[in-house]
Amino acid sequence: MAKKKKSSGSSRFFLGAALGAIAGGIAGTLTAPKSGKQTRNDIKRTGKKVAKKAQAEGKKLTKKAETEFKKVKSGGAKKAAKAKK
Repeated sequence: MAKKKKSSGSSRFFLGAALGAIAGGIAGTLTAPKSGKQTRNDIKRTGKKVAKKAQAEGKKLTKKAETEFKKVKSGGAKKAAKAKK
């Protein structure tokens, strides 16, 4: 029976830290003493930055998933060939 990898606590920590930073940024932007136009520009600029980072992280995760899938597929093929013998 294959052992499952446990997710590390550090990945959960960084996810929580990222969400906290986003929430803090939103709260800071909305409570800053700026005009509505300046605040909207700040939100727009921050949104674009977050979207770029999310897209980059998505690409990294996709690449990692593809690599892991290839490993699993290769391992399964080897085990199937071994079982046929």
